[in-house]
Amino acid sequence: MISIVISLLPLLYRLIAAVIIIVATYFITRLLSRILQTFFKGVEVEYVAKLADILKLLLYILVAIIVASIIAPEMQIFSILILLIGLALILMFHDELKNIGAELYLRYRGIVRKGDWIEIDGMEVHIVDFDAFGAWGETAKLERVFIPYTKIVNSIIINKLTLLGLVSRVQIIVPMTYDVSYVKSVIEKAVAKIKEELASEPEVIYEGSSENMHSFVVELRVINFRKLDKVVTAFEMELRREIPNIIVKA
Repeated sequence: MISIVISLLPLLYRLIAAVIIIVATYFITRLLSRILQTFFKGVEVEYVAKLADILKLLLYILVAIIVASIIAPEMQIFSILILLIGLALILMFHDELKNIGAELYLRYRGIVRKGDWIEIDGMEVHIVDFDAFGAWGETAKLERVFIPYTKIVNSIIINKLTLLGLVSRVQIIVPMTYDVSYVKSVIEKAVAKIKEELASEPEVIYEGSSENMHSFVVELRVINFRKLDKVVTAFEMELRREIPNIIVKA
């Protein structure tokens, strides 16, 4: 019995050393953000948070290797432990790693920049800022929107802000009882009422008819994107003066 205890003592010492390292790492990671904020005074909080996350990840990997080498100094067992630890870390930080990769890709390609007005999943958003995890934006109603980098990479993005203003695609649907040329003239008159808010005169496109309805499309280039809702509402009101049962989709 004593001989068994004596033989197990080296393993016990290694386990104690491993536990001490893990506990020390835990407290270091808890204080890491504060330490970095002390060293990087005046730097953006989001940048410091991102740096802290990266350093934590590297520290976890380093500690995992050290702990594995202490517990299992034999090369074969050590290699298996490293493999298992690596897989565990990948699973633990899967979302963070994907998000970091997505951010690097977006910044390198310049797909979305601060100040752009984009359409994502049918929603129009003005990009106002970026942080460690994604992009912050505002809708035309000044609603705050957060979009993770992974969402941007995995979605179809339409950049709607051009040198000529914000492009808003408006679909107009009317019953076939109205003549196409008449509807076009009504749309052109409505456009003339909001002309001062537009960067250029839009073209009225007739898309065809189906289910007893005519379909038209107008692309409005609004100079001030914050007035988008107001301009579209005014445009719709002008259309309804002539065609009360008209359907407008912006």
